[in-house]
Amino acid sequence: MNINGFEFPEDLLYYPEEHVWIKVEGDIITVGITSLGQYMAGKIFQVTVKKPGEKVTSRSVLFSVESPKWVGKFRLPVEGEVLEVNEKVLRDPSLINKDPYGSWILRIKGVVDVGKLKKLEEARKSFEEESQRVVR
Repeated sequence: MNINGFEFPEDLLYYPEEHVWIKVEGDIITVGITSLGQYMAGKIFQVTVKKPGEKVTSRSVLFSVESPKWVGKFRLPVEGEVLEVNEKVLRDPSLINKDPYGSWILRIKGVVDVGKLKKLEEARKSFEEESQRVVR
């Protein structure tokens, strides 16, 4: 679905407070940044993530993203263990800017508090309001 020029796949869950998308497949949770989030960040030049095997809680920073105008530390409603990180994104963080939904950041084996996540229709208003503030 296109919202004010930004794409949001309808088959994902969203954590709009952090501009993050989440795909849940059983106990595997894949995490990335939305098209709006990467646009707002600007040219991403560094991504720092927890390492495979590290434990995560909803209070811990799962990853951080740096751009010339912003540094973001992402805490998400997930519990578990880092299963895999996207090495391509670590080597070339600009892939997130080029393809935010194809350039996932990490995968976690665990559980997610789905009560804090939103389907696109539920997140739509938040994304519409936020994207209207962004000058394209």
